[in-house]
Amino acid sequence: MSNLKEHPDVQELIDTLDKNGLEKEKAEVVSLADYIVDMEKTLSGMLVEMQAMRNEVNLIHNSTLRAKCGRLVDKAENSIKQAFGVIRSVKEKFIESAKSAIQTFKEKGKEALQKAVNGMKIPETLDKLKSFFQRVSKSLEQDAKQIELMRSELNKSNTHFKNFGRALFGREVKEAEYVKRDKGLLSSFRKGYEKLSKGFANMSQKASDLADKLRYENIKSSVKKDLDFLQGKSDGHSKSAPLVEHSR
Repeated sequence: MSNLKEHPDVQELIDTLDKNGLEKEKAEVVSLADYIVDMEKTLSGMLVEMQAMRNEVNLIHNSTLRAKCGRLVDKAENSIKQAFGVIRSVKEKFIESAKSAIQTFKEKGKEALQKAVNGMKIPETLDKLKSFFQRVSKSLEQDAKQIELMRSELNKSNTHFKNFGRALFGREVKEAEYVKRDKGLLSSFRKGYEKLSKGFANMSQKASDLADKLRYENIKSSVKKDLDFLQGKSDGHSKSAPLVEHSR
């Protein structure tokens, strides 16, 4: 589903939170739903880019370099697919939790609903996604450096061909052309990896920023409730204590 907020269970949860004035909880649910959809789109785009990079690898003349680059492509593609799996798992648990929260509300009311959404630990989920995407980003960054080293080795190979006096002139020229073309392909390949690394870094940063924003809103909400209580604006329900405990 392109818009997770339109999923029946998620939509019902958002509407229920809105009707019961649980703005903080609603903001958390909406934020995670939007983030999941955004990450799915980003990862889909990465897989398309990987196919283009694989096509470039097949054009590399040097068989040793072609094999090494092929393995790097397989590794990167597996990382993206693993990321898809992580997001898919979060999405499934999110929908399941939304359904459970609605059922809890129907059985136990507003305060139970509030606890159920807080129990989804949305900021903590974003923290885990941040760490995972950050690890993938660093791994891809290292692979980009490895590709640059391979390109440097190819430069040495090009010099070797130029100084290889026993070879026929025609062969030297042909090999030099192959080396030059492979260098260009490796340069493009490295840039592709740098782009993927930055993409995962951005995904990590978005998760971090969103988690911080939600925590800030949580603190503001908690402070407001405390002020309202001190000013005699409490709704009179002593069961609000768990929310205070959660905000500590």
